[in-house]
Amino acid sequence: MIFLSAFVLFLIYLNAPAVAVRVHGAPFVFAAAVPMVLAIPVAHRMLIRGEPLRFPRVLAVSVGLLGVQFLSALFSARPFESLDLVETWALEGVLLALLIANAVRTRDEVRAAALAVVSAGAIMGAIACLQQLLGPAEWPFAGFGQLASEIADGDGRVATRLAGPIGETNRFAQIMAVLLPIGAGIALASRGAARVAAWVAVCLTAAGMAFAFSRGVIVALGLAVPVALWIGMLRWRQLALAGLAAVVMLAAMPHYAERVLSIGTTIAQTMGLEPAGLRNSDGAVRGRLTEMKSAGLLFLEHPVLGAGPGMAPYAYERHAGVVGGKVRAGTRRSHNLYLQLASETGLVGLAAFCLVVLASFSELERARKRFVSNDRALWGIVCGLELALVISLASSLFLHAAYVRYFWVLIGLATAASAQPGAPALAAFLSRALRQTAERLRADEARA
Repeated sequence: MIFLSAFVLFLIYLNAPAVAVRVHGAPFVFAAAVPMVLAIPVAHRMLIRGEPLRFPRVLAVSVGLLGVQFLSALFSARPFESLDLVETWALEGVLLALLIANAVRTRDEVRAAALAVVSAGAIMGAIACLQQLLGPAEWPFAGFGQLASEIADGDGRVATRLAGPIGETNRFAQIMAVLLPIGAGIALASRGAARVAAWVAVCLTAAGMAFAFSRGVIVALGLAVPVALWIGMLRWRQLALAGLAAVVMLAAMPHYAERVLSIGTTIAQTMGLEPAGLRNSDGAVRGRLTEMKSAGLLFLEHPVLGAGPGMAPYAYERHAGVVGGKVRAGTRRSHNLYLQLASETGLVGLAAFCLVVLASFSELERARKRFVSNDRALWGIVCGLELALVISLASSLFLHAAYVRYFWVLIGLATAASAQPGAPALAAFLSRALRQTAERLRADEARA
């Protein structure tokens, strides 16, 4: 069962079911059935081994989040469309996390699951590297190497942004970035060939992330650095080496270097620190700011329960003309998870989501302190998952809620890893062993 759960997580993270449906014409039921395979080890534990269903606090709060979304959908202008999104969050989100938390229970299963998702990232990164060598347009790798827009550097050289099996560059970069600390956590706790393999996986994943040319993930990784230093996973010497590696990578990728350097210019323009202000910033930034402001106005109109899940794009044109900036025709996403949640589910929905996140971080923090002295392997995975959530949440400042299964895979893995007994169980075992030894010695003395 341990390999079955890990293999299913590998397929989900590789987005293989969706690629099979969209690219190769497989029936939709196939994509829906793959995550449900996790129900097999769950049923085995409950029906054969007699183990109870695990329903931790994080998942209980998640059900509350679904309840808020359902209530908001009932008052939506398009209730059936809103309910479809609630269904997506229920099936690809909370139910998936519940299955992971119950299918992945033992220490070995947690390690296998973490290795599975890191392996998926390494494969996606290897495909991206091969595309750079062989030609991205000529080698789509059966849908696992999809392409997006082209960008040019200051010298007019054109590069293609890679989108992996996702088909969207920024999302592809996000799901790769969150794997970097998990892979690093595995590498730090490994020895010999296993350690080398883990670091190779991290490097391949980083390369795949870089070829998406996403600025948002660079900001997210920067925000995760202080957390990594605080929890002890990253030291100043390692940070210096990582910074040097990043400089070398950007020097070899002038297109990405220009985009990264534009972050500072964009911030200055947004804050009005440059004479031309926001008018001289690139169209993507101005467009996203307009979309975010539009979502903010929608929230002000519906502050309690929001306008309903999925309704922010329909209100875009009406509000974009008011806030100004770069206004596009048609429906537009909010490009900010928190503004989207606030505008579509109100303060209640945003608060419920924050409770899910806080509960998950609370469990991970307790687990990290349990494992730090007696189980470095689990400590590395827990630290990696904690940083992965930080990166996911930070990059969501520039991304709306799509491909929610990736966020909930992290929640499910975090729940499974946090539930491992660690030091308290070890202490109890040693105490029990000492007590039994003392009792035997007393019994021997009495007989003598």
